Amino acid sequence: MNVRIAAAAYAVPDDGDTVEAVLEREKDRVEATLTPLSPKARQKAAEGLGLSRVRVCGGKQPYDLVLEAASTAIAEAGINAQDINLILDYSTFPGENSQYLPFAHKLSADLGAETSLNLSFKSGGCAALHLAIKTALGWMSTDESIQIALLVTGDTAPHGSRSLLPVTVQGDAASAVILRREGAEGPLVLGVEAMTLGHLHDAIALVKTNGHLEIKVDAACMENEVMPVYYLNLFWLVQKVLAASSLSLNNIDHFIYSNISQRDRDGFRRMVGLPEGGLPSTPMAEYGHTFASDLVINYVHLQRDGGIRPGQLLLFASAGIGFTWGVTLARA
Repeated sequence: MNVRIAAAAYAVPDDGDTVEAVLEREKDRVEATLTPLSPKARQKAAEGLGLSRVRVCGGKQPYDLVLEAASTAIAEAGINAQDINLILDYSTFPGENSQYLPFAHKLSADLGAETSLNLSFKSGGCAALHLAIKTALGWMSTDESIQIALLVTGDTAPHGSRSLLPVTVQGDAASAVILRREGAEGPLVLGVEAMTLGHLHDAIALVKTNGHLEIKVDAACMENEVMPVYYLNLFWLVQKVLAASSLSLNNIDHFIYSNISQRDRDGFRRMVGLPEGGLPSTPMAEYGHTFASDLVINYVHLQRDGGIRPGQLLLFASAGIGFTWGVTLARA
């Protein structure tokens, strides 16, 4: 099946905050979360973030950002909204007011995609883009009438839950990807692989505390159960998707990875055998970690900078709540 990434776009709020201010404001929360860790692990958690600022929803809320990103992607793909056959919303933290209101149906109405099939799921976190692509490809493979799919996510941290130490600090953003089966330009999707380990579902969880949503990080679970297999599972999926196309790591021209932290990016870089500075620069210092939008943001910046040439191979990789790992391979 010939499916291409016809366009991708993102939107971030105008308002921002410093990571230093976030961590100071959420100091009690950070200390409570890190209490189960050793002193050395607690110190390490605050080092190597590589994040200076985060964008914060204010006048624009996640849905506003989703609509903006989707409209930009539609224009860049050179299509009409009426041409969209599938809208898939994979937002993880779409905001407390919209937690039970998926964006796909409203987006269909506001864009004028009158006949689109509208679907939503809320799992996968940073790895949800791969789940969304795999889901869209599944529908496209079984229904020839689905020629164009719009994949969107919009996420914002619940009030007081921007710090996800020992992992990251969350910024708000939305993104959109258009997959097109016929007559499209853009990277050809060669393969998608994903896996979940359900017994780690509560390593990072969205819970209600005193009537308000809160992101809870189980630091001990992250340290003792997730991290020992984190890069191993990513590496296994990378090898699996490459083998299916008779390729190896040496064939990859661009690795597009999450903005969880500089420490995490260095871990991934070492995993795939790149030298220091081997990963493309990203705007992570300005935006923070934006969950599944990270990959779209980094892809768009690489594309705008002219870093992607025809025929080059792109490997997208990320991991997130669920606990979920995913990789997508494409040829420009």
